[in-house]
Amino acid sequence: MLFSFFASFDEVVVAMFISTGSGATLNRRMFNSLRDDVDPTIAAISTCLIAVSIVLIVISQMTRSRANK
Repeated sequence: MLFSFFASFDEVVVAMFISTGSGATLNRRMFNSLRDDVDPTIAAISTCLIAVSIVLIVISQMTRSRANK
């Protein structure tokens, strides 16, 4: 489920055609939010995604350095 989320996260065009009504995906909601109104939610989501990426990189580097010792 997590892999499919990350794989589809970049596919806004496909999500626009597939999702309809109340079953909108996160990409479609983000795109509509950017198009329709100014809201800091998108900035908060992008900050969270960047923070998660940095944390994963730091954890990976720490485990790699401990494995080399």
